[in-house]
Amino acid sequence: MLQKLTLAALAMLVAGGATAGEGMYKNLDANQDGAISPEEAAAMPGLSEKWVELDVNADGKVDEAEFAKMEVSAPKSVDERYK
Repeated sequence: MLQKLTLAALAMLVAGGATAGEGMYKNLDANQDGAISPEEAAAMPGLSEKWVELDVNADGKVDEAEFAKMEVSAPKSVDERYK
């Protein structure tokens, strides 16, 4: 599920530039405090399930840098997984 999510995020970045990924982050950060809380993460399927992995510094929130790492963790292409 997360691979599909990150592929979608990556596709948005490629298609729309960096502002697409930033827009996704800002939309998830509902209270605009600069971080995604576990409650806010629930709005994106798959994000809550990977919370421990995404919250690298274990501070209980995912900041923009942690979120960006998730976005670029997708494979370069779907076909690449089957080589």
